[in-house]
Amino acid sequence: MNMYRLLFAGVAIVGLAACEGGGVDLKVSTTDNSVDNSQNTSGGGGSTNPCASYTLPNSSEVRQGTFDGRNCVYGADFVGTTNPLLVDLSIPFISGVHIFQDSLFVGQNVSSGAALAGGAGPKLTIAAGSTLAFSDSADYVLINRGSQIIALGSPSAPITFTAFADAVSNTAGANDVSLWGGMVINGNGITNNCTDDQRQNNQCHVTAEGQPSNYGGNDNAESSGSLRYVVVKHTGFEVAPGDELNGITFNAVGSGTEVEFVQVYSTFDDGLEFFGGAVNVSNAVVLFARDDSLDFSDGWSGTIDKALVIHYRTDGNRCIEGDNIGEGRSNAGAPLDTAPLTNPTIRNMTCITSNFDAGTHGDSEGPLVRQGARLQLQDSIVYAAYGVAANGTTSNECVEIESDVSLAAAAAGESTLINSIIACEEPAKGTLANGDPLVDWVRGLNPSTNAGNYAFNAGNVVITDSANASVSVLAPLTYFTATAFADATGVAFTMAPASGQVGAVLQNDDWTSPWAFGLRASNADEPLWITQ
Repeated sequence: MNMYRLLFAGVAIVGLAACEGGGVDLKVSTTDNSVDNSQNTSGGGGSTNPCASYTLPNSSEVRQGTFDGRNCVYGADFVGTTNPLLVDLSIPFISGVHIFQDSLFVGQNVSSGAALAGGAGPKLTIAAGSTLAFSDSADYVLINRGSQIIALGSPSAPITFTAFADAVSNTAGANDVSLWGGMVINGNGITNNCTDDQRQNNQCHVTAEGQPSNYGGNDNAESSGSLRYVVVKHTGFEVAPGDELNGITFNAVGSGTEVEFVQVYSTFDDGLEFFGGAVNVSNAVVLFARDDSLDFSDGWSGTIDKALVIHYRTDGNRCIEGDNIGEGRSNAGAPLDTAPLTNPTIRNMTCITSNFDAGTHGDSEGPLVRQGARLQLQDSIVYAAYGVAANGTTSNECVEIESDVSLAAAAAGESTLINSIIACEEPAKGTLANGDPLVDWVRGLNPSTNAGNYAFNAGNVVITDSANASVSVLAPLTYFTATAFADATGVAFTMAPASGQVGAVLQNDDWTSPWAFGLRASNADEPLWITQ
């Protein structure tokens, strides 16, 4: 059973879970009932109300959540899509759940003129160990430009964002998605969806997914806050027509934002998605994204350092999908090489595909680079053998490059694959301009089939019989990098990763424990399929 699931006494669960437009109104107080909460933040009994509160701007009126003895409930009059937080707010730890009946919007959206600089707007601070649950499928978290979210959990007390059905009514299944929207962070960073002139004249206001809000600017070093030991679960609802949100969306978020030890679990769309900006992420887990686990576009230039990606046994699309510009923009005539170029670095990724065909958004595959994007992929593992065993199918392509611009960039060494293991029956898909199959590029051949030189792709190992019993890439029935490698003939090989390790997680350095959800029996809704 999910350790965060708690029964919510006194609430009409069925009515609340089924309602639309922000949930049943449980009447959040709008009178001045503020108290000293420092003596009772455990959520136990007693008369003290431990729920979050704030004072309205230019007023003495205090708004505070309603406490039922275990959980705190916040109605649309506390915060919502039409009632964003305009002052700082701290959400304290309680042993129950913070239940939101509408979206949690922080800061005022700016659609013209100068947006607030990072940190100049209101700040949302969430205490370690807190669980925030959203009542309606259309609810989501939005951090507007200038505002910040400070969510600093710990390995033993992560901060969880999830749905009412998961945290309260205990009706969510392990792979249920679209139970609420997700998290959107709008920054002032650089996106190639704006011109230099627009950026320099405070006219960069790209429309974000979800309800109308805007992002973009000219500051790739801006800070939208900090996320540490944060778990986001059961997301992906279509919160606006045609806009299914991701687990966490980083819209032009700058490198001053700290993101480490974050997880997205069971989402309908993408896990982590980046539209421009330069935010860096370390120690990420994406478990059971139905679309792409790591998705980026529009000039993102950050780094992901250590990422564990596991597809669901019968779903999931790509471990990585990288574009320079979206298909809609290219169809409208925008050049695929529009600057600034999308060119991130991803190192120490473990990508475990299911090989499942015809999932929600396509086939289970490895990284795809297209639409003019570049990618530096290093010290990583793409592994298909578990999918062969579970689904009885050989793997789909595990490295793919599409579009003439992205293929030409790869041939020129502007995209690279270094010190990585590709253990898949179809290791690569794509054809370079000189006729070379992309697998020549993956292998770093010099000379290649058609006299190309791809020696910049050094140190890679390709195994085309991933399910062979002689193969040793991951420790059996785990996601841990093997302590000794062997190919399909049983011949040992070594790696020389610049980072000191290949793949995301080592058994003697399991940074996913105990906080990440779904990886181990003590903290999961169902056994992880790769361990069966």
